[in-house]
Amino acid sequence: MHVVIADQAGIHLPVGDARIPANLRLLPLPPYCPALNPVERFGGLLKAAVSNRLYLNLRKREDHLIAAARPWSTPAAVAGLIHGWLADKVDRGAPI
Repeated sequence: MHVVIADQAGIHLPVGDARIPANLRLLPLPPYCPALNPVERFGGLLKAAVSNRLYLNLRKREDHLIAAARPWSTPAAVAGLIHGWLADKVDRGAPI
């Protein structure tokens, strides 16, 4: 089973669309809820790591961003970005 978290943009397939494979579950985020989106949280962590700093060039800033993102490169760290609401929604639809 795979779960895809998606906002409700018009380009995304709706839940229940016949084109969605049986082993894939769409988890739509409520409208106007960026706080529930793990990508938004990750972006905030990266922004906090590099904002209010002066870089001599773009390459130095890129290197700092890569270093700041490195601790989040493991599955366990990524799972830590998911709020309780998301974990509850994923668990609710999983087969037993």
